[in-house]
Amino acid sequence: MPNKLHQRNWTGKLNQGSCVHASLVNHLRWLNEYELGERWRATYSDGEWDSRLRSRLDAADIDYSYTIKADPRFLDWATATRRGAILWWKPAHCCTFVGWVNRDGRQYAAILDNNYPGRFELTPREQFVRLWAGYGGFALTVLDDPTSSLPYRSYEVF
Repeated sequence: MPNKLHQRNWTGKLNQGSCVHASLVNHLRWLNEYELGERWRATYSDGEWDSRLRSRLDAADIDYSYTIKADPRFLDWATATRRGAILWWKPAHCCTFVGWVNRDGRQYAAILDNNYPGRFELTPREQFVRLWAGYGGFALTVLDDPTSSLPYRSYEVF
C-alpha cells in the first residue's frame, strides 16, 4: 500500500486517539476495501477495546477472525494469506501488523504505526511475540480476499 494511503491516528470527539480505528482503516485499505475504510473512519473515533470493536464489526456485517492469546500462529496465518492484522502493540496502542519479513537470516514483525505513517517498524519475532503478549495479545484480521502479491519487474536476457 502506498505511503500516501497510510492512515494517521486522529483525535475524536472525546479528545482521545483513534489508533484502533486508524489501524483498521489501514488494514481495510490493504485489503482493497477503500470505501469500507472511509465509512469506518467517518463513523468511529476515540478509544476502543476488543469486545466493542468486535460488536461494531458484527453490526456492520464484517467477517473477521481474532485472537486474545498472543498466538503467533494467528500472525503466521495472517502473513501466509497476505491479510495482515491489527493488534495491541505498545502501551495502550494499536497498530497494523503487515506480516513477517525475513532479513539477515532472522524473522521480524513488520508494523505500521498510525502515529508514524510512511515507515515500517521491524521487531525480531521472539521479542515481538513476548511484547505483544505483554500488551494483551489481541489481534484481528478481516476475512476479506487477501491482497494480491507484490508486483515485480520482469525482463528478458539477450
